[in-house]
Amino acid sequence: MRTTRRVLFAVSIAVVLSAAAAAQNAPGLPVGTAASVFIEVIPTEGRAPVRLAAAQVVRVARVENHTIIDTTAWVQQRTIKPVEAVARRLTAAGQRLVALTDLSNTRIYLAADRVVLVRESQERHAAGARAAIVMVGLRFNTDVAVRETVEEVMAALRREAQDGPLEKPAAGTAR
Repeated sequence: MRTTRRVLFAVSIAVVLSAAAAAQNAPGLPVGTAASVFIEVIPTEGRAPVRLAAAQVVRVARVENHTIIDTTAWVQQRTIKPVEAVARRLTAAGQRLVALTDLSNTRIYLAADRVVLVRESQERHAAGARAAIVMVGLRFNTDVAVRETVEEVMAALRREAQDGPLEKPAAGTAR
């Protein structure tokens, strides 16, 4: 009887430890196998880091001299970290991002699986906009205007699906 209890106790400890390792996306597990991988982000106000679910990020961009991160919950987090650094961390956590060019000629990263619609830019967008991408979860607007054409955006989305994250758009698109 004691032996059976010891075995059951040892098995239950092993199950708990393996579940905890999976929840933390432990080394050896494929990226994205955890139900929710969080990254720490330092807010612009210099407060303690916040934890952000990588899978819920919609956009990482530079707005008003801050790096902003939009999420599917319509929450926008500002951080002191550079756009590229945040994008690399999100990619390492399993998020699929596409790198495009915003209207100020800086890099913008969009979550490939949060794209709803890609269309030609409308007159309401600023000069230089060639495509508008409707995204799930943008807090202040319904779409993102970029310098790439619709065809270039679609090619970048296809490349990301085939080759992996953070593929750069076709050469010569930042006009």
